[in-house]
Amino acid sequence: MNPMNRLPRISSAMGFLAMCILLISLSTAAGWSQNPATSPKTFVLTIHVENVNKDAGNVGMLVFNSSVGWPESRFVALKDIVVPAHPGTVTITVPDLPPGDYAVAILHDVNKNHKMDKNFFGMPKEQWGMSNNPHATIKAPSFDTAKFSLSENMEIHVRMQ
Repeated sequence: MNPMNRLPRISSAMGFLAMCILLISLSTAAGWSQNPATSPKTFVLTIHVENVNKDAGNVGMLVFNSSVGWPESRFVALKDIVVPAHPGTVTITVPDLPPGDYAVAILHDVNKNHKMDKNFFGMPKEQWGMSNNPHATIKAPSFDTAKFSLSENMEIHVRMQ
């Protein structure tokens, strides 16, 4: 057998091997590897909503990770969760939150219209609450007032007002 006939096979095999090594190194550099040690850790946030006063409607919760849209924009919130209301304490669980700063705004939406109903003077007609349990005066408390840091699984208690 002529050694020159084997040359194309060797060079195509070497080319294939070089391409495989290049793809492996690119996928590792781009973060495509599925190494669980490098995947971001997430946590569970459990909120105990206390003093819900009626059986009617829903308890809606918005989770924010910035002041943008705080506290009422459902379309900007990171999470929008709705559960049936019942008197007493309603528990809401939020899985898969990465570490960071968050604030939650909660509304007992008795008529299920997905917004806080207010009277003629702009005062809430439905129960509401926020993380850190701030009290409202003329306007809603700020994101910074309600903000908390999540770095592990956490439970918080929010008293409805």
